[in-house]
Amino acid sequence: MLWASLLLMSLPTPHSVGRRFKRLARLLILPLACGHCIAAEAPARVTPVPDAVRAEFKLAEHYQKFASAGGLPIVASAKVNDAALLEARFLILQMVGHRPEILEAMAKNKVRFSIMAAGEFTTDIPEHSDLSPKLYWDKRARGLGATRVRPAVSCGEENLLGLPGDPYAAENILIHEFAHAAHQMGVNSLDKTFQGRLLAAFDAAGKAGLWKNKYAGTNPSEYFAEGAQSWFDTNRENDHDHNHVNTRAELRAYDPGLAKLCEEVFGDREWRYARPAARQPASPHFAGFDAAKAGKFVWPKELTEWQEKFRRGEVTMAPADALALSPHAPDTKNDWRSETGGARAELFFQNARKEPVLLFWVDNEGAAHPRGKLRAAEHTRMTSFAGHLFRVTDERTNTLHYFIVGAKAGSAVIK
Repeated sequence: MLWASLLLMSLPTPHSVGRRFKRLARLLILPLACGHCIAAEAPARVTPVPDAVRAEFKLAEHYQKFASAGGLPIVASAKVNDAALLEARFLILQMVGHRPEILEAMAKNKVRFSIMAAGEFTTDIPEHSDLSPKLYWDKRARGLGATRVRPAVSCGEENLLGLPGDPYAAENILIHEFAHAAHQMGVNSLDKTFQGRLLAAFDAAGKAGLWKNKYAGTNPSEYFAEGAQSWFDTNRENDHDHNHVNTRAELRAYDPGLAKLCEEVFGDREWRYARPAARQPASPHFAGFDAAKAGKFVWPKELTEWQEKFRRGEVTMAPADALALSPHAPDTKNDWRSETGGARAELFFQNARKEPVLLFWVDNEGAAHPRGKLRAAEHTRMTSFAGHLFRVTDERTNTLHYFIVGAKAGSAVIK
């Protein structure tokens, strides 16, 4: 790996140590450079971001703290507690430390694990700073997966450290978001068959009625990340987003296809996640950490107020100058179909109902084509054309509304 090689070349070589110093340095750093032998990596510690790492990964000055998990950078601002970086490292190595080739592929794809302080939010992460609307994203997520455009996978320190006020105290966000990154930025680069097999398992689960109206049933990516949480016994259960499955044993019994994919990536070792305060014996990297002095997490009032307005359909994800598209009742016209020849336009759908809805694009011959499902309070963005027609139905395909795309970006709020 380039940054490890640069570190090696930059090491000082006192005349009194000479060749023996260089040989020792190679023994410490080579495992990072080649991606092998995770256990041989230098002891866990937090340091300033090495210049070579900052240059190779093009890290913003926001990042002042650094740790390494098998060559994968873990980075944070100066506001983040050192224990959070060491906990992230510990969890990442527990998940895929036995598969250094995954970490090597992720580092090759320039993935970095970014930690938010309890007083920082999603758009404070440099790679996520362009997400809009800012108020939506800052309340929507305390962690995101990595993509090639935004190669930071993130989570909040409150979830890593178990701080008071953690909004996701019943689950571990790193395991979910890192599973996304390992899948999309690691495994898919190593095994070109994996994505196809994941899609097949997701389709089979849907046909069998599994994960109906649950977060794992949203799409193949969430299917895998939710499965990873249950694989490590750290998922919520029996709520709006989840059914009863939250352990490895339950996952194997309920969805063997998903369990098989999780075993393939993560192995079938004994380790399961436990909150830091519940571990016996305590994790060594928490030595000296005082939770009572580490603060707590609180949602700012402006974020909670915006979210409530969003749920009611009073504000949307669409740009400020977007057209507000009017819903058309199905009985106002007999021959519903799209017009052709219009200019390209963005369309922002938002489900302000309390139950899921289905979206269909209606072509110029009147045939309806599925375009996805939105659960309550969910949204989606798609590219269409002026004059195109979209049909919105309930889950029984009873038509609720029609929306006609306008000449520029449009907002369609489903009530």
